[in-house]
Amino acid sequence: MNGLEVFLRAHGLWAVFLAAAFEGDITLLLTGMLVHLAVWPPAEALVAGAAGALTGDTLYFWLGHGAARRWLANPRGQRVLSQVERVAQRYGVWSLVFARYIYGARIATMFFWGARGLPYRRFLLLDSVNCIIWAILYGGLGFLFSSSLQWLLGELVRMELGLLVGGVVFGILLACRRYLSRRVRKQDGATSRH
Repeated sequence: MNGLEVFLRAHGLWAVFLAAAFEGDITLLLTGMLVHLAVWPPAEALVAGAAGALTGDTLYFWLGHGAARRWLANPRGQRVLSQVERVAQRYGVWSLVFARYIYGARIATMFFWGARGLPYRRFLLLDSVNCIIWAILYGGLGFLFSSSLQWLLGELVRMELGLLVGGVVFGILLACRRYLSRRVRKQDGATSRH
């Protein structure tokens, strides 16, 4: 079992709610798998997932009214904003619906529409329906492919240690490269002054 699956099993539907608010896709796939294993009733699990997703989206939407405006003003925010703006110009408020299914687009889109002052009632109506459809779709996929997900999770657990060690080694190598690069620049700067 992976960490998220252990968390979901240990803390029940509250964990589904909480995890769906921040990392929904994998959460709902695992939820569908756990429903297939008769850990939870299907309707309750999907409602918890949809409600968690709506809560997370609402948080990002309201951040768009305030704190996200500063983030949208920095260079990285401007790059993301221009991409979201192009999609919003083409699809309008329906971009809220599509963003849920495009990895990495959901949060930026919620910030964008919050910053643009979309009326909350309209946001709530669109996003509620979308979260319900999304929970049924991803939970259903998790249910249908339960045995494949269990096998994949088993393989990932076996690979976790190797991935962790590889990540640590990679991080150390990057830090060494950065350190040596700075040191060479300092030496070059000192040599050019003399």
